[in-house]
Amino acid sequence: MPAGAPAGIAGAGITTADAPLASGPLVALLVPLSGRQEALGTAVRDGFVAALLEAPASRRFNAMIIDEARISAAEAHRQALDAGARAMVGPLLRESVQALAPLADELTRTMPGQMPVLGLNNLADTEPGVGGLWQFGLAPEDEAGEIAARAIALGQRRALVLLPASEWGQRLLAAFSAEFTARGGVVVDARTYLPGGTDFTVPIRSLLMTTEPRAPAPGSQANPGEKTGLGPGRRQDVDLIFVAANSSNGRQIVPQLKFFGAADLPTYSTSAIWEDGTTNADDLNGVVFPDSPWVIDPDSRALVVKNALARYWGRPAPGVSRLYALGYDAYRLLPEILRQPAPGPFGGGELAGTTGVLYADGSGRIHRRLSFAEIRGGRAVPLPSVAAMGGP
Repeated sequence: MPAGAPAGIAGAGITTADAPLASGPLVALLVPLSGRQEALGTAVRDGFVAALLEAPASRRFNAMIIDEARISAAEAHRQALDAGARAMVGPLLRESVQALAPLADELTRTMPGQMPVLGLNNLADTEPGVGGLWQFGLAPEDEAGEIAARAIALGQRRALVLLPASEWGQRLLAAFSAEFTARGGVVVDARTYLPGGTDFTVPIRSLLMTTEPRAPAPGSQANPGEKTGLGPGRRQDVDLIFVAANSSNGRQIVPQLKFFGAADLPTYSTSAIWEDGTTNADDLNGVVFPDSPWVIDPDSRALVVKNALARYWGRPAPGVSRLYALGYDAYRLLPEILRQPAPGPFGGGELAGTTGVLYADGSGRIHRRLSFAEIRGGRAVPLPSVAAMGGP
């Protein structure tokens, strides 16, 4: 039985790779359950198990759980194939998905339909999809594209971008710019910052073209109570600012943006700026971000699952809550994947999941349409969709 699992899981058909396998349809789950990425893999596993326990008997699989940190992706693939697994879910780490891709492709060529792989991460955009491999990750690029689409739909067509000087920041800039410009928007300017700092004055003032408060003209008669300055000014040729930041950096950056003149400028970020369960993020007030229904507005079923996970495994560590939803949706995707001869658009079109509305492209990469929230009073408040607001 996996370490830390609640009593009764063994009876549901959960096994480790070296334990006797239960009868019935078998799937293999490959996630890191030890080492540096243990918390991430454990969250995915627990969400996967929660979906398994909730499933009716007719849709319940037995699960063979393999520790991605202990064996290579190739060896895990061989073990799952030898055990007769109908499908493999995982790996979670990108380098493992890259290593497994050619094996999945070769298996599809020689034995079509045999053990498709639902990778829990994406290949690089420059790497084409391969036969037998579905890609399902919580890609921040999808979030950047969703931000671009919402902004354009609201008539916000001129953007500033503030991003970290990192590979992650460059990926978000590329994804946002591609979608924003494709929809008729213009990225007016961008600046980078060094993550982990506390003073972001230089890139913010440069990006906003902040001016000093304007004093009244000499000899003018101010009205009683009128302030002598108008506050810092900023450039007026933009409609929004997209800030790529995690919660720690965001709590420093957002107040400084307001201080230097952007208090009235719509401010967007990805879900990285928000930690699920936070109730005192006043420093982030006004930020709009996309996220999964699991985080922003869980339905009754998701709430039951979240409460059950907390009861069995305790409150999740910051940053891993969304991975429970990833594991949960991965299990629910299995019937769809096994129903199709090769990766591609779902036969039913879309699937309403806890990570978003899921749909697949022609290469089998699964994308998410997300919900939006605005941080108000330190809390994430769900926002209506653009269509519900009367927009396109």
